[in-house]
Amino acid sequence: MKRIAPRISMIITTVSEERPLLFFGVCGIIAIVLGIVFGFRVVAYLQEKEVLLTGTALISALLLGAGIFSIFTGIILRTLSKRNGDQ
Repeated sequence: MKRIAPRISMIITTVSEERPLLFFGVCGIIAIVLGIVFGFRVVAYLQEKEVLLTGTALISALLLGAGIFSIFTGIILRTLSKRNGDQ
């Protein structure tokens, strides 16, 4: 088990450095989808029982914000790597 962790870490580091848009884009899309799912849950519960799930709403907003931030980070890093002539 101890031998697997450094390899996974090396793979993640390599992918994030070589293809930042893919890495950060996939992470961002996953976060956005989870945020939308939690957001729909909050809205459905609010319509059904007229109670706002504050914690779930905050998690939804946090996931949406982190997902958008991650996608823009990937775009910026991709642009910088192209400008430096890496690809």
